[in-house]
Amino acid sequence: MQRIGFGRSAIALMITLFFIMALSVTIGFGLKYVKEGAQSVNDEDFMMQTRSVLDDFLEMLKKTPQISTINSADTLSLFLSEASLIPLHNEDIDVLIKISSARDKLSPETLNTQVKRDAFLGFLSQKGVNTEYMNILDDLMGGIKEDGAYNSDIFNEHPYLFRDYIASVPHLNAAEEFYKQTYHENSLKNIQPQELFYTGSAAVDTNATTYKMDLNRIKPMVWEVLLGCDTERAETLSANAGFYANTNDLRLSEDENLSLARFHQNISYYEPYIAIKIIIMKKNNKAVISFEYNLESKKGSNFDLEV
Repeated sequence: MQRIGFGRSAIALMITLFFIMALSVTIGFGLKYVKEGAQSVNDEDFMMQTRSVLDDFLEMLKKTPQISTINSADTLSLFLSEASLIPLHNEDIDVLIKISSARDKLSPETLNTQVKRDAFLGFLSQKGVNTEYMNILDDLMGGIKEDGAYNSDIFNEHPYLFRDYIASVPHLNAAEEFYKQTYHENSLKNIQPQELFYTGSAAVDTNATTYKMDLNRIKPMVWEVLLGCDTERAETLSANAGFYANTNDLRLSEDENLSLARFHQNISYYEPYIAIKIIIMKKNNKAVISFEYNLESKKGSNFDLEV
């Protein structure tokens, strides 16, 4: 595996510094509009002013030229290592920016072939989870059945749940709560669904067969699904990530290569999508803005605002 040299590292660090400087200026201007609105966290004004911070932030991402130089696995890895958590302060308002890869999880929608389903079912069994959990997920992704022939009874308990794809963390949590109530156990804690699964429309928008996980960013538990390996092996692969360029860099065994091949349509060594969470706090008041950002198209998606 070839590591990048000092020159590339210095460039990545400069990108990060310019980014943080631009971010500080942008948020600084935006916060002056939030101050008065933050007096009442439920005011419509506060909602609008919080959105103005988001608009300014998106404009900064689009116009900061250094962002365009984040265009490979190594530059993204170095950028995230320096800028994954950025705290900012303006008088009595605190802002916390969290940045991570938006392709570090498994999308349930990609479990659309028998070999991939078998891999996931084997993972569930290994973790002591009832494989009926897959049926619950299928129902949340399978659309409306006119004949009511669902795989589980989840819609008897939650008749208004969305049924086209797993759209959000609360949507995923509904599946977890139904599982606990039905099987009277909490084995899902062994797979941490919120940490394992991607939620949102990207897998649907891009087609489930073309949604790709970034092998340089995926979490250890995703490696366990892909390879059927144990936790120690998964953590080693995750710890060495950031500079993988091909399967040779992964140094997999023959069996591991065969296992990974089941997901060949859904893996990549660089995906230009970052997940951004902006947390704005004043005393006991808080607003949280979450979205994805495509570094290539310079467009945001999957916006969520909680006030």
